[in-house]
Amino acid sequence: MADILLIEGESAIRESVSEMLRTGGHDVTAVENSEQARKASLRKVPALVISDQKLGDEGVEFLMHLSRDRRLSRVPVVLLVDGGNTDSALSTYQCDIFAIFKKPVDLDALKLQVETIIRQTTRQKQSRKRERHELRSQIMRLEREVRATTIDLTDAAQNFTTMLATPPRPDGIRIDVHFAPSGGFIGGDFYDFFWLDERRLCVVVGDVTGHGIQAAVIQSMARKVISIGMRIKHGDLRDGLRFANDELADDIPQGKFVAALVGVLDVVSGNWQHARCGIPHPVFVKADGTREDVLTAGVALGLKRSANWADAIQVHSSNLEPGGRVVMFTDGIIECLKDDGEEFDYPGIHKVLERAKPTDNVPELIYQAAHAGHRAVDDVLIIAITRESVVLEDSQTITLFGNLDDEEDIFNVR
Repeated sequence: MADILLIEGESAIRESVSEMLRTGGHDVTAVENSEQARKASLRKVPALVISDQKLGDEGVEFLMHLSRDRRLSRVPVVLLVDGGNTDSALSTYQCDIFAIFKKPVDLDALKLQVETIIRQTTRQKQSRKRERHELRSQIMRLEREVRATTIDLTDAAQNFTTMLATPPRPDGIRIDVHFAPSGGFIGGDFYDFFWLDERRLCVVVGDVTGHGIQAAVIQSMARKVISIGMRIKHGDLRDGLRFANDELADDIPQGKFVAALVGVLDVVSGNWQHARCGIPHPVFVKADGTREDVLTAGVALGLKRSANWADAIQVHSSNLEPGGRVVMFTDGIIECLKDDGEEFDYPGIHKVLERAKPTDNVPELIYQAAHAGHRAVDDVLIIAITRESVVLEDSQTITLFGNLDDEEDIFNVR
C-alpha cells in the first residue's frame, strides 16, 4: 500500500514493527542508523518515516535533513521514544511529527496510526495534484453555471461571505485577516472567531477538501460543529475537536475531510493554546523579533469516527507576550510558485516576518510578497493576532494589561 522507511537501532523492535507493517501490505525499508536511512531516502521517497528517537545526534541530523530536502520535507514522521517527556522529544525537531509512541511499542495502536496517516496524506496528495490540473476547467464550468443561474449564485455567495465572522477588536489585541477564495467568492477555506466567555476568544482556521459550492457547504457545517463543540466542552481543545470530528465523520461525503487549527486566547493574560489537525503549523513571533515554528501532532477532522481519535492531538500552550504575535494560514499561500519554480513556503513567510513592524498588517504583507493575487491556485487564508503595546503621552511605553490583575474586567480597561 505504501513505502515506509523504518529507522530502529534495536533489532527486536525493528523486526516486530517491520513484520506488522508488511502484514498490513506495506513495502518496508528497515534500517538501523541514519546513514542507511539517508541512502534509502535517495533511492525512494517514503510515504512515511518511523524513527527511533534514541539514535541521538545522528537521528536529529537525519530528521533535519528531511525538513531541508524539498522532496522529503512533507514526509510525515512517527517517533518511537523510550518514555520521558514526549513534548521535549517533539520540540527537538523541525519536521512534521504526526505522532509519538513510547516503547515498548503497542503494535496495534501503531498500526492504526500508520493507516490513518497514510490515508490522510495520500488523499491530500491526490487532491492537491488533481485540483491543480483541473482548476481551470472547474472555473470555466463554474462560470457557465453562474451565467445560467446568476441571481441564485450571487445570493449564495453573499450569504457565505456574510456568514464569516468579523474579527473582534478586544482591547490590546489586533487581529488581521486576508481571505481570498480561488473561485472568486466561495471556497473551502474558512475562519471563525467566537467568545467562550468574557476573556477567552476562540479562533478557527480551516480548509475543506475541494472547491466551489460543495466545499462551501461543508466548511459552513464544520465551522458550526467546531463552535458548538468548543462551547459545550468549555474550551477544552481535545474534547471540543473530538465532538466536531464525530459529527463531521457521520455527515460529510466519503473521501472529504476538514483540516483545521483551533486556538484559544485569553485576551487579558495573553495565555494561548492551540491544536492543529492536518493544517500547516503556525509561526510565533516574540516581542524581540525571534521566530518559532510550532509543530504539533494531529489528524484531519471527518475521516473516521473513533473513540481514541483525540489521543493523536497534541495541544500547544504558550503566552502571547505584549509585542508578540501568532500567524496562522492554510496551504494556499505556501504553495504559491515563485519565479524560480520553487514554492513560497515557510522561508517566504519567515522573510516577511523578519522585516514586519508591530503595527503592520502582516497577512497583507505576506499575500503581496507571494504575489498570490496571480500565483495562488488554491484559496488563501492568513490570520495574524498581535498583542499590542501602548505609548503614553510622556513617551514612556508600557505594555497593555502588563500590570493589571488577571481578574480585571477587560471591557472596562482604557
